[in-house]
Amino acid sequence: MDYLKKIIISDLVLLDKSSPLFETVKYPWDLINSIPDLFSEVTSTYDSKKNVIINDSDGPVVIDDTATIEPFTVLNGPLFIGKNTLVKSHSTISNSIINHDCKVSGEIHSCIFQPYSNKAHDGFLGHSFIGSWANLGAGTTTSNLKNNYSSISVKWDGKLIDTESIFFGSIIGEHVKTAIGTNLNTGTVIELGCNIVSQSFPPRHIAAFSLFYKHKSMKIQFDNFCDTAEKAMQRRNKSLSSSDKSVLKSIYKNC
Repeated sequence: MDYLKKIIISDLVLLDKSSPLFETVKYPWDLINSIPDLFSEVTSTYDSKKNVIINDSDGPVVIDDTATIEPFTVLNGPLFIGKNTLVKSHSTISNSIINHDCKVSGEIHSCIFQPYSNKAHDGFLGHSFIGSWANLGAGTTTSNLKNNYSSISVKWDGKLIDTESIFFGSIIGEHVKTAIGTNLNTGTVIELGCNIVSQSFPPRHIAAFSLFYKHKSMKIQFDNFCDTAEKAMQRRNKSLSSSDKSVLKSIYKNC
């Protein structure tokens, strides 16, 4: 099974469009490093907004007409804010792609949000990939730089791989939930369907459909996962399709 299927089962979305880039870009951290390149043929498109600073001197800023940008926010290009996305007050967002129907807040730098994900409260997210339907609790924060400035390694498909970069945060799979005050170490991989309840650093790799609580991981019952996912999706007038459920069930059985 393609290991990416343990992170996202839907198509990769970039700039609100399905993208085949995961066919050529092998790892999510390579995709994060390529963010400026994705804007190479893009020009700034936005309306001025009261009490919002928009800086496109380092790259274009594209804000969809249907997006809502609350006041006292700083937006630094290159940056894409997609359809029906909400950026809450006092946020600072740079070098990122926030696809459609997301809610974001706090400090976000060099991140890619897949559609329908929420980071609606304060906390720093850096050099990270967030799958669809993730919900990050208040204060969820990633480390994206080690104290000794050494290259960051990531456990990927059972192997420890050197990203060859001193900057990388976390890979957060689809339907992942984090509790308030969650802190994630550099190079953390949380596979899809996980629930993280921890005020200390959880492990840097958490298997799909895991509840991490009181320093222990336990497998979530599949029906319980589906019940929670369906409730979350109904809030956006979406549902868990039978085909997606079948794919998720297959991954669940092989975890």
